Order: sequence, then C-alpha cells, then structure tokens
Amino acid sequence: MKMSLRLKVVLIFVLIEFIMVVAIGTLYTIKATSMLEEEFTAKAEAIAQFFANTVKLPVLSGNKEILLKQCKRMLARPNIVEVKIFDAENKLLASCTIQTSDSTETISWPVTVSRDTSEDIEGIYSIAPENKVEIVGKVELKLSRKNIDEKILALQLYALGICIAALAISVFFGSLIVGKIVVDPILKLKNEVRRFSLGMLHRRIRLNTKDEIEELAATFNNMADSLRGYISDQIDKATDKVQLKNLAVLGELSAMLLHEVGNTLNRFGLIKYQLSQEKLSPSGIKAIETFDENLGSLKRFTQNVSLFSKKPEVILGCINLKELVQALCSSLKLIDKKGVKVETELPPYDCFIMGDKELMNQAILNILTNAMDAVGPAGRVKVSLKDMHNNVEIIIADNGTGIPESELGEIFRPFFTKKGPRGTGLGLAIAKSFIEAHNGKIHVTSRPGLTKFILIIPKHLPFTAS
Repeated sequence: MKMSLRLKVVLIFVLIEFIMVVAIGTLYTIKATSMLEEEFTAKAEAIAQFFANTVKLPVLSGNKEILLKQCKRMLARPNIVEVKIFDAENKLLASCTIQTSDSTETISWPVTVSRDTSEDIEGIYSIAPENKVEIVGKVELKLSRKNIDEKILALQLYALGICIAALAISVFFGSLIVGKIVVDPILKLKNEVRRFSLGMLHRRIRLNTKDEIEELAATFNNMADSLRGYISDQIDKATDKVQLKNLAVLGELSAMLLHEVGNTLNRFGLIKYQLSQEKLSPSGIKAIETFDENLGSLKRFTQNVSLFSKKPEVILGCINLKELVQALCSSLKLIDKKGVKVETELPPYDCFIMGDKELMNQAILNILTNAMDAVGPAGRVKVSLKDMHNNVEIIIADNGTGIPESELGEIFRPFFTKKGPRGTGLGLAIAKSFIEAHNGKIHVTSRPGLTKFILIIPKHLPFTAS
C-alpha cells in the first residue's frame, strides 16, 4: 500500500514528539521522585532526632512508664509503625508496634540519645567551653513507605497524563502547522508538475512560503518557460520549413500555371474585343460586362500570385512618401463605389526614404484596399504619416467591425481570407513581405470599431539592394 507524503510526515513528527515527551516525562519523574525521597528521608531523620531529645531524661531515670507513653505518642504520628528505646548498654527499655494488614515496605532510623556534660570555665577571659557528649541510649523508628509510595505513584500518573495530553496537543497542532508549511506546498507543487506533464504548458506554480520550496517552484517556472519557449521555437522552425517548402513548390507550380493562365487570359481578351465589335443585344452587352469583370478578377489573382511567388527585388530610389500616399488616397477615392471617406493626416513637409517605389506603392495599396473592404458603406479610413527621425511611421486605421483576437496572428498567412470568392488571401501577405524587404515592420491592433495597421519603415536601408 502506497503511503502518502502527508501520512509519512505526520508519522515522523509523531515519533519525534513521542521520543521527546517520553524523555522529558521520564526525567521529570526521576527528578520529582528523588525530591520526594529526599523529603521523606529528611522528615524521618528529623522525627527520630526529635524523639531522641524528648526521651533523654526518662532514659536516664529509667522510667519505663514515661518511655512507654512517649512511644505511644510517637505511634500517633503518620507513617510510624514501630518505636523502640534502648539504654546505653543496648538493653530494650520500651517498645510499641502498630499491627498493619498490608505488606508495605518499612525503613528503620536508629538515632543515639546523648547528653552534653561540658562545664563552662570562667576566668578573666571568656573561653569557649569544651563539648563533652555522653551516649545514654538509643531510639529506633520504623516508618512505612506506603504514603511516600502513593505520592510517587500519583506523581507518575500525573506525569503520564501530562505527557499524553502534551503529545496529543503537540501532534494535533504540529501536524496542522507542518502540513500547512511543508506538505501543502509540496503537494501543490506535485499537482502542478503533474498537470504540466499532461501537456498544460501554460501552468505556473505560485507559492509564497519564503523558503527553499518557493525557490524550487520559481526554478520549475523558469524551466517551464524555457521548455515552452524551446518547443515554440521548434514548432516555428518546423512550420517555417514546411512553409518554405510549400512556397518553393508553389513558386515552381505558379510559374507554369501563370504562363498557361496568361496565355488563356490573352485569348479571352482577344475574344472579348472581337465580341465588343459586334452588334449585341442588351443581355449580350450585360454578359460582356460580367465577363470583363470576372476576367479582371482573374487577372488580379494571377498578378498577386506572381508577386507573392517571387522574392521581391528592391531597386533603390528616393521615394517621397507624402506624394505616394496622397496619390494612392486620391485614386482610391475615384474608384470607390461604397462612399468610403478616406482621410489623410500628413506632415507639412515632404518625407523621403530610400526604397523601391513600386514595391512600397503595392504594399500600401494592398493595406488601404483591405481597410476599405473592411468598412461598410459611408465608412471611414484614415492614413497618418509621421517622421520619426531614422524611421517613417504610416498608420492606416479604419472603423470597421475589427479583427477577432484569434485571427490577428493569421491575417498575414498566405491564402487566409474572410472575403470569400472575392479575396485571394495574398494581399496582406504581399504587403508584409514588401515591407520586410525594406527592413521595415508591420503591426496590427484591433477592436470593434477601430483597426490599425502600423508600418515602421527605415529611411535608409542598411544594405545595397539591386
């Protein structure tokens, strides 16, 4: 049977407490018993000495009647069971005994009966007298240990009760404290590690024990962060490898497809021109317009695939971004059919960068077109341009429905689109690749009613592009 950590800690704590309580209780009992024994001995000796002093004169006079009375008086004292009086020649003068039914151990205390025979020497100076002691007899007392044994037993029982109570209280509160301070954090650490092992890599351990267990939890959290980062890097690398492989295949395939589709589009264009020279009915004219519209969509798709499948080549030149943004916004206003309001916030001076005008124009156009598609009729798109010393910042904001947070990381992925058949899913991917070809960065923030594309473009490229 597997024993839990809490039970192990409690058992170890109980064992340690038991040993300590038994040791302390034993030492206490030994010391208290020794003190009771000393008290009993001192009291017995004092009683014997007192009795010896009281029978001194009757012993000298040999008055057995008085000695017998003294013996009986002494028997009236507690614990005394036998009294004997002897003369100087060890002849028994008087004896009294109490008959007891128990077999309690008795202890004898013999004490000599003596008298002082010294005389004072008087003279000019007072000289200390010389003590002379004469032994005139002996008394012997027998005391029962019943009372002292009862006291010792009561003391031992009292000490045992105190030890048991102290053990129970200390085990109860000690187990709670040890469980709270040691066991609970360790169990929490174990549970979080188990969850982490099941794949919950976002789990982190929060402990506030101010000791090594908290340091262990912090070390585990750092290890978890490192492991999660390593796994994320490996996934990103694997994803990038797969994507690069797919893009390479797409590039080879698109080259062949674009050639064939281009030839087909040219033939379609020739057919459309020939049909337009004929006299057609209104339904025929409508069919030609629909054909032309679909042909335009197909041409735009092939152009986007062509742009995306090739690595952008940056042909450096001086670009006035202020003029480029103004021209793009003006042209979009002319072709817009939804009534979208396009606003600009441009600096009063020209803003130049070194880059490829065609690529930059295409990148900004794609983002602007995406923003205008995202707003409804009479929506608003605003383009801001800021000079930031070494960089230029372009912010394209719209008041559309916004991009869900779950999709923010996907919008630059090739062929990701929410526009249905109208979208190719390549516009933002192309814009990102063209911006990054200029060593720039593109960020997106979005909430309902406000989406911002933020472009940071360096004024001068740190390399010589062809």
